[in-house]
Amino acid sequence: MKEYSREQIAILKLASVEGIGYQHKKAIAAMAESLADLIDHPAEYISELRTLGEDAFDRIADLRESFDEERFLRYMEKMGIYALFEGEEGYPADFSVLTDAPAVLFCRGDVTLLNKERFAIVGTRAPTRYGRDVTDLFAKELSEAGFCIVSGLARGVDSIAHSTAIQQEASTIAVLGCGVDKIYPAENRDLYSRIAEKGLLLSEYFPGSDPISYHFPHRNRIISALSSGVLVTEAGKKSGTLITVNDALEQGKDVFIVPGNIFSTQSMGANEMLHNPQCMIATEPEDILSYYGKKGESREPEAHQLTTEEVVIYSALQDDDKHFEELLALTGLSMGELMATLTKLEVLGVIKKHPGNYYGIY
Repeated sequence: MKEYSREQIAILKLASVEGIGYQHKKAIAAMAESLADLIDHPAEYISELRTLGEDAFDRIADLRESFDEERFLRYMEKMGIYALFEGEEGYPADFSVLTDAPAVLFCRGDVTLLNKERFAIVGTRAPTRYGRDVTDLFAKELSEAGFCIVSGLARGVDSIAHSTAIQQEASTIAVLGCGVDKIYPAENRDLYSRIAEKGLLLSEYFPGSDPISYHFPHRNRIISALSSGVLVTEAGKKSGTLITVNDALEQGKDVFIVPGNIFSTQSMGANEMLHNPQCMIATEPEDILSYYGKKGESREPEAHQLTTEEVVIYSALQDDDKHFEELLALTGLSMGELMATLTKLEVLGVIKKHPGNYYGIY
C-alpha cells in the first residue's frame, strides 16, 4: 500500500468534503502554511473559513468525526485505487495548461500510462453505423501507431474507442465523471473491468462520488488536457463533445474532425466545427498519423470460407448492427448455434461485439 504524508492525507480529507466547490477548497488550502494543521485545528481558522460561507467551518470541523483515515486507506488498497497528488512525481505535466488542475487524481489500473503519448477520441452517445465504423477505424489505427486512447467511458463513441484499443491489446485511459469505484453507465460493467485490468481509470472525484450531470462537462477538460490531440468522429449539434473541443482549443491542443453526412442530425455538430479554422479535417487515420510523424501497421485479414450459418449472420448484419435477440429471430439459429457462430466470427475478425450485446461487421 502506498504511504501518504500528513499533508497528502489532509488533501484527501479536504477532497472528501461535499458542498464546497473547487475554488473554495483551493482558498482553504491557501489559508495555512500547513493544510494538515488547518484540518486538525479548524477552530484556529474559524474567521477565515467563515468568509467562504457560514457552513464552511462546520464542514471542515466535521472531518474529525466523519473521515475515518484508516478505514478509507484500507478501502483504497482493497479497490486498487491510487491517489496521485499535484506536484508529485507521475502527476501529468500536461495539466500545466489547466487553471483548475485537480489537487489529487484517483487512479485505478496502470498509472504508467500517464507517461505514454496519448490521443483522445470523443463523440456522440448515439452514433450511427457510420460513426461506429469511423470510431473503430481511427481507434484501431491510432492504437497500432502507439497512441494511448483517451476517452470518457460514456456509451457510444467513448465505449467503442476504449473497446477497440483493448481489442488491439493497446492502452486506453477512461476519465470518469464519478468516483473510480463507480461503474457508469451500468451497461459498461464488462468494459470498466477490462480497463481496470489492462488500462487506467482516472477521476478527480472522490471515491464513492455519484455520476452527477455537471461532473461530465467539467471532466472533459481533463480528457483534452491529457491528450496531444482530440478527434471527433461524430457529434450532433448540441453534443457535449463541443465542450471538449472548446477546452482543447483553449488549451492549445490539436483538434481533428471527421466530416459526416450533411443530412444526418448526428453529424451536424461535427460538420459545424469544420468551419473553425483551428480545427483540422481527418478523412483517414493517416491524416493524424502523418501530422505526428507516425505510421500505422497494416494487417491483412486471413481468407476464410464462410459456412452457411456464418453467411446468414453476416447477411443479417449488412444494413446495421443487431442485438443478440434480434439475430436469434432473424437467423432462425438456436441460441447455442448463434452464440458459437458469433464467437467464431469474432475470433476471425469478421464481426465485432459492441456494448449491450450488439454485433456488427467490420
